[in-house]
Amino acid sequence: MHGIKHLYSELFLRENGLLHILILHQSFAVNGSTPGRRFFEIGRRLAGEGHQVTVITGNSELGLSLGQKRIGLQQREGMAIIALNPGGRPKKKGQERISAAFARQAARQGRRLPPPDLVLASSPPLDLAGAAFSLSSFYRVPLVLEIGRIGDSLTGSGDNLLERIFHFSVRRNALKAYCRAESIIFTSRETALAATEIFVPFGMVSALPDEGDFENTFLEFNKVMAALRLR
Repeated sequence: MHGIKHLYSELFLRENGLLHILILHQSFAVNGSTPGRRFFEIGRRLAGEGHQVTVITGNSELGLSLGQKRIGLQQREGMAIIALNPGGRPKKKGQERISAAFARQAARQGRRLPPPDLVLASSPPLDLAGAAFSLSSFYRVPLVLEIGRIGDSLTGSGDNLLERIFHFSVRRNALKAYCRAESIIFTSRETALAATEIFVPFGMVSALPDEGDFENTFLEFNKVMAALRLR
């Protein structure tokens, strides 16, 4: 019965020109003005138009009482939000390990969902870019990536040689994702210019400023969707 329900949902979406959009964002913020709030505003507007929006995020911004549970579910503003709980405290395990664990869980959980028509993800963390690329390849759907900032972990610079070696595979997978994404969103023109010095994306490049005017942000995001012929 569960599989029949999913099939009916997919047929309904396609017949009505609607999409199933999978959003990956480690800090999907439902309140406040953090960068994750922009994805929340985009997601709820897409859901308001009738699209099926599924979000895979961490629990840091949602604050669900998960305890030892590895996963939590929440319906909010028409979106199905899956909160992952990788476990471990940042001070104890390190934030980078938490991010890596989240990316692995997100990739696994993403393969258990109904097939999306689009994967939309935000990085850093770099691990999440690789996970998003893996899911878009698995489902053979377009990938739209946001690059919020250019850090040492992406450029490979830094003083610690062992750290650079450890992050080599993560950086390589992230660069592969950036180069093969159908569209890349930058939060500023400065970030876009810095990124072009590191890699040359084959897809479309868009500037989507991180500002409080979410209506304008959604209009700009719609242009990205239209360019992908998804609108």
